[in-house]
Amino acid sequence: MIHRTVIRFLSAALLAVPVVGCGDDDDLPTESGQPYVEITPLFQGILEGSTVQLTATLNGDPVAVTWESSNTAAATVSATGLVTGTGGGFAAITATPVSADAHKRSASITVTAPPTLTSGVPVTGIASAGARGSTQLWKIIVPAGTTNLRVTLSGGTGDVDVYVNGGTPPNLNTGDYECFSFNGGNNELCNVANPTAGTYYVLLDLWDPYTGVTMTATLTP
Repeated sequence: MIHRTVIRFLSAALLAVPVVGCGDDDDLPTESGQPYVEITPLFQGILEGSTVQLTATLNGDPVAVTWESSNTAAATVSATGLVTGTGGGFAAITATPVSADAHKRSASITVTAPPTLTSGVPVTGIASAGARGSTQLWKIIVPAGTTNLRVTLSGGTGDVDVYVNGGTPPNLNTGDYECFSFNGGNNELCNVANPTAGTYYVLLDLWDPYTGVTMTATLTP
């Protein structure tokens, strides 16, 4: 079997969820002849735990704005326009110009939350017939005082690998993950010692189409 490289791209289907918007900049009315701030991207889908950087411009030049989220349970935004998905749902991220030379504008952000794993409870029948590099994502909530997070894969046919990371979904492109296992077949084991309290994400990465896989995540107090 060819040795895996740990730098592989996440599938586009996992990273971005299509969002349907209405209209474009040309459809927006103006008041007193003032233009609207332009936000890029104006519509975006992201995974819980992932981020997207928004930029605000006016007539093609950067413009000073303040940022605000309509729903922090779904997405928060920093003072620099960095949006972080915090839970499943929708948020309007509004850029308000510091000066009065333009009108504010909102970007539409839709956040998809992965299913939650329960410690010690197997998830059975996991399968994917996608292209190499196709991914599936879960999460598990790690309480304070946990000494180990153990994720195992077993059974079935084909070949799937596992990556685990705290706080944000594993990024195979940048190598941003705390643990990985990519043996031949589906017998995989990933241990994270003394995990930080919070959300950990478990990513399954397809090497060859697989079916009938069982995954178990176990927390040790």
